[in-house]
Amino acid sequence: MSAHSASVLRRLALGTSVTAITALALSGCSGGSTADASDGTMTVTFANYNESVPFFQVIHTTLDGLDPASKGVDVTWFDNKGDASTMLQNVQQMIVEQPNAMVLYPVSSATDGVSKLIADSGIPCVALNIDASACSFLNIDNAALGDESATIVGEIAKQRGWDASNTTVLIGQNAAAGEGVNAAVHHFYSTVADVLGFEAVAPDAISATTTTIGTNGIQFDGGSTLQPSFEAVQGLIASIPADRNIILYTVNNDSTNGALRALEDAGRGGADKLLIAGLGGDETGLASLKNDPRWVAEGDIFVSYWGEYAVAMAQALADGVKPPADVTPLPQLVMNKEQLATYHPDGTTAVAKLPPLNEDNRFLGDTGFLKAMGNVEGVE
Repeated sequence: MSAHSASVLRRLALGTSVTAITALALSGCSGGSTADASDGTMTVTFANYNESVPFFQVIHTTLDGLDPASKGVDVTWFDNKGDASTMLQNVQQMIVEQPNAMVLYPVSSATDGVSKLIADSGIPCVALNIDASACSFLNIDNAALGDESATIVGEIAKQRGWDASNTTVLIGQNAAAGEGVNAAVHHFYSTVADVLGFEAVAPDAISATTTTIGTNGIQFDGGSTLQPSFEAVQGLIASIPADRNIILYTVNNDSTNGALRALEDAGRGGADKLLIAGLGGDETGLASLKNDPRWVAEGDIFVSYWGEYAVAMAQALADGVKPPADVTPLPQLVMNKEQLATYHPDGTTAVAKLPPLNEDNRFLGDTGFLKAMGNVEGVE
């Protein structure tokens, strides 16, 4: 069977999208597997969280648009479909592929099974956004995003006279994703409570099973997606008195927009009674920050470019580099409306330059891949 036929069969069997690539080699590229292409091209298998959700699909489409082929990297894509059993099947197939390195976007924090497979394979692995013990971890600082977003929203709410007597904060978690992801909403609530004079609540006092937080907070599980978030808020909105102001924040913009739709359907979406902080820096979030008076902050995590950083880290691992910290940080910042034009002048997720690397991710700039991309400030 030809390599092309095998690729097509894999795609049909697993429902994956495969980018077939031939390219010039990156100098010095070696791997933890036996699968170096005959022309020296680096091979990477990449299992995305859920290709049907725009927030995650953009990781794939943006990396395709950057043309890793021309930079000497062959990326084969798999779709975890937000499902643990599909993720397990994908990991098994990725190991069969014997790439130089693999990237896994886990669908939950329960990764012991796939981690054992990866560890036994000996293939270098990057875990994206959700940790897996057999992989090196590449992630945003969710706690900092929550704190910074809450400070912006809280100050605006305070100026409006919102306080513990008249305000409810809705936070949308994804319980299956674990505390690493949900730290954003837990820190958000803790910080906004401090700014507005609510009963003090430490972030670690809010767990996956928490529903009500004192007298001012409600946590729902939106699963990081639109429809479950809509249904969750639709089911709880009647418990919030009609005269209350509402602050909304979730783990990503798909979840936020689902919750927002439920609020609007219930007549609770007026700009004088609702404030929103987004998280994702995707097209929806950037457009909302620009045009929607209710949307006053956006946690920009440059999600469109996560694939670029993940491949750069995969290359570093395949070359035997040990990351200097337990978590290698992705770029991030929280913008208010005035800052939007500075980072996204055309209003899209495209950026002229990505933020400079820091002490814990500077090693990514040494890879041939990130240098070849040429879009990170200070990496040449």
